[in-house]
Amino acid sequence: MHIKQVLLSLIVVVVIAGCASGISKKEKGMLQTEAINVLNDALLLDDYFVRSKAIDAMRDAEDRAFVPALLEALYDYDDIVVMKSARALGAIGDTTAIPDLEFTLAFDDNFTAQKASAVALYRLGKTDEALDFINTALNEQSSYNKSIMINELTFAWSDDFIPLYIKMLDDPSERVRDDAINALSLLDAKEAVPLLMKTLTDSSLLIRADAIATISELGDTSQTREAMDITQQELDMVENGELDSIVNFDEYKHDAYKILLASTLLIQLGDTTHISYLYEISLDLMNPTGILATIILANWGDKNAIEQVNGFLNMDDVNMRKSVVQIIGDLDKDWAWQFLIKATEDTDIEVRETATRFLRFYDEKEVKETLTALLNDPDPNIQIEAALSLNELGDKNGVYVLKPLLENEDWYVKVQAAGAILMILKD
Repeated sequence: MHIKQVLLSLIVVVVIAGCASGISKKEKGMLQTEAINVLNDALLLDDYFVRSKAIDAMRDAEDRAFVPALLEALYDYDDIVVMKSARALGAIGDTTAIPDLEFTLAFDDNFTAQKASAVALYRLGKTDEALDFINTALNEQSSYNKSIMINELTFAWSDDFIPLYIKMLDDPSERVRDDAINALSLLDAKEAVPLLMKTLTDSSLLIRADAIATISELGDTSQTREAMDITQQELDMVENGELDSIVNFDEYKHDAYKILLASTLLIQLGDTTHISYLYEISLDLMNPTGILATIILANWGDKNAIEQVNGFLNMDDVNMRKSVVQIIGDLDKDWAWQFLIKATEDTDIEVRETATRFLRFYDEKEVKETLTALLNDPDPNIQIEAALSLNELGDKNGVYVLKPLLENEDWYVKVQAAGAILMILKD
């Protein structure tokens, strides 16, 4: 056994043995109280970023202990803090917040704060006054206001808004149409698939691409096949020069569009019609489309492509390494976790954090050992991600490692640790 593996095994034994008794009710209460105090204290700081992150953690924790601090934050001088406070109050679900949210909706002159208050009121049962504001906002001339209103509605996670999103598929603004497609995807709105078919011939390539991805995700096999037939017809028209006046296709956009078609056919339908095209594109590994084609082939199960993915993690371009880790993390393939483990040793902290975060989806012995070792990482952000990932895999002992971080000099670290502790102890 290699020295590194021996050390890793020892660390696993020491950490788990030290926490084998589990978390007592008393310990849990003390940890929660300490974490809550850290987040409440963070709202008293001048640092906007720290206050904002503290409110995000409060929203995720959904603990009524935060209501008094959040009600006070509704009157903060910063509009983003007000917006996030309204979101948090809506998530917590305490109806005592209704009067303050109604005041914000009626008298705050900033749309950012108003939209969040409207959605929070909707979640708290004040549907009529909330819908009055929401419908007015979605009928405005401002595409920006319509766009951010749609995005705000997604925080409610309500199927009630599906008809509104469908209506927005015909909006003149590309941004609004795209936000509507993404919102339908988030809600798994299968009933919207027939209407999404129309967007496959949209004047915007972005809309077309998102429609393909969403239909293949929500639709059944026949609907996905129909969507791919439409896309193939559109590609044929592009290659014949018949769509130049509708969509501005350059060579890169054409390749990306065709790769999306080839990928959907291969992965979703098992159709190898365009597999030779993917192999051809994958030969150019200096091009992002070549890397994407290779990962698609790896996702399909090509062993050579899988080996090539390993090489991508050695590229000099850190942004490419970040993208590769993000993509393979989303694949949920048996081979992906081995590369994610490798990525936890990257020189870039963002690559390491992303890899650590995605490991939570892989219930493997080696993954748990790696995450347990990362609890001792010198970077507190890695410790936090490792603890959260272990929690998703059924191990809550990471809270013991996070507790000292509540005393860290960096308030960002303190807030992130407090939020992680509350999430781990939430269930």
